[in-house]
Amino acid sequence: MFKRKHTPGGQRPVIYGDIAKQTHVLIAGKTGAGKSVVINGVIYSLLIERFPEQAQFIFIDPKRVELSQYKNLPHCIMYASEPGEPEKALRTALYYIECRYKTMQKTGLKKYNGGDIYVIIDELADLMTTARKTVLPLLQRIAQIGRAAKVHIIAATQCPLSSIIPTEIKVNFDTIIGLKTATKQHSRNIIGLPGCETLPPYGYGYYITPSGLTLEKLTMIQENNLKSVVQYWTSRKRLKTA
Repeated sequence: MFKRKHTPGGQRPVIYGDIAKQTHVLIAGKTGAGKSVVINGVIYSLLIERFPEQAQFIFIDPKRVELSQYKNLPHCIMYASEPGEPEKALRTALYYIECRYKTMQKTGLKKYNGGDIYVIIDELADLMTTARKTVLPLLQRIAQIGRAAKVHIIAATQCPLSSIIPTEIKVNFDTIIGLKTATKQHSRNIIGLPGCETLPPYGYGYYITPSGLTLEKLTMIQENNLKSVVQYWTSRKRLKTA
């Protein structure tokens, strides 16, 4: 265990904590609409409140830009960026699900009683265009059986086309965040109705959960706060391994 027995603490908008509680989350909107803001907000909200055994991550970062700062966290199970690694990462997530189901069968539990695992996908479009045949069935399977095992997918894309967000994927995501889109059709592809095209260019999104649809302000986490919490946990990792 870590020598310091507390999390770094901090404040974050309530919306990100709520997103982290959802089963699977799809974030979509045009370039610059704020998908990275949402992803970083969710990760930050988890890091300031949970120990590594309570929240773990599998990062899939094809562009090697948005998620690389998190790869040395003690919470990180795997960071996938090279060709072929995203498929391996998804298979790793399935392995954890299967192990957790075996534990649940032995104990008679209907839901795993340990920590959560979050599969964070920075750009779904990249996976759908380069490895669709292998990635799509894996994503479907994780989304279908991950709930009881507390394995979640948070996937984002700047390309809100029906070919990138096919029905097989969308039907398994009970939570959707629709950011600014260029057209009404793109909005329909994301949230099932027009509206995203009328959003401000940045900072707002339609938030759909099983409870309904709301318009939410998506506040950016200050860069210095994000860096501080990442440094906190990476230093704890060094203490543990020293």
